[in-house]
Amino acid sequence: MKHKKNIVLFTMALDFGGAERVVSLLGNELTKYYNVTIILFYRHIEFEIHKDVKIIVLSKPNKTYKQALIPKVFNAILFTYKYIKTLKKENIDVAISFLAAPNIINSIAKLFILNLKTAISERNFPSIRYNEKKYVLFITKLFFPIFYNKNDMLFSNSIYINDDLKNHFKLKIKSDVIYNPIIIEEHKPRLKAYTHKSDNFNLVNVGRLTHPKNQKLLVSTMNMLDENFTLDIFGVGILESELKSEVKLLNLENRIIFHGAVTNIKEQLINSHCFVLSSLVEGFPNVLLEAMSVGLPIISTNCMSGPLELLNDNEHIQLNKGSFYKAKYGLLVEVNDTEGLIEAIKFFQLNPTERQKYSELSF
Repeated sequence: MKHKKNIVLFTMALDFGGAERVVSLLGNELTKYYNVTIILFYRHIEFEIHKDVKIIVLSKPNKTYKQALIPKVFNAILFTYKYIKTLKKENIDVAISFLAAPNIINSIAKLFILNLKTAISERNFPSIRYNEKKYVLFITKLFFPIFYNKNDMLFSNSIYINDDLKNHFKLKIKSDVIYNPIIIEEHKPRLKAYTHKSDNFNLVNVGRLTHPKNQKLLVSTMNMLDENFTLDIFGVGILESELKSEVKLLNLENRIIFHGAVTNIKEQLINSHCFVLSSLVEGFPNVLLEAMSVGLPIISTNCMSGPLELLNDNEHIQLNKGSFYKAKYGLLVEVNDTEGLIEAIKFFQLNPTERQKYSELSF
């Protein structure tokens, strides 16, 4: 019998998020071909993991993410030591990491373990995503060229991410694009019916409640729409209290409902009429795939990166502020364009034939 190679998938946690979802799906599938170990910073596991996947957590029980800079640096040093020790103990042949901190630690491990093959995966559009704080952008521009180029290869989920890494972060190693995987339904689910414009037209958004996901755009949009428009938001994050306060201030509590994080997201999606992605920046949004896989009509900001690749086969479009573009598989609006988003939502509400057409195209 041919010896199975020992492979590690390395990331921070397996709670809710696109990269985390990809790691869980890949880990489960790769058990057919390899001995798979998933190494995590923290024991946050919300996805179903195959029984043959070995899980190793680098932090102590009940520890969670650190926000302050000094604890983050201390943890990074500790995790690097433990990670290298674990790779040696488990006789790992190939180590694949996801997201910036695990990528840098994986790069350091490459220097200490001879014959270890390493691949790193960037999941965000870096020059925008890491530009929120100047010191973060400085650190990434300093560290990425030093560490990322030590690996055997890099893969991301968008051609724009790879180009950005080459142009702004001096990436020189071999790079490739692997779009995110998804489990699809055999038959298109029956979506929530909508018969008359006086009925509630239900929108849905899924994502972390953070600045890049820009749910503030959805709140301002809902405030300008009639009362028969409602919005369900699924996700948690640091902006939850701020968003809820804004919703309360605008008296939108009966129309915008926060559901927190759920595991059965597809069951929730089919109770909506339209999915809206409001992001300022993405890597390759899994939530769009999830929504399309149940046949939801899609409205998305044309952010970098992912939506144009998913909804228009990456073909360039001319998009004007205050309006929307009818792409091949969904509607696209400018980033942070309240007026354009309103027009797109009303288009789907008032045009059932178009809404059904895009539902079929999504699926």
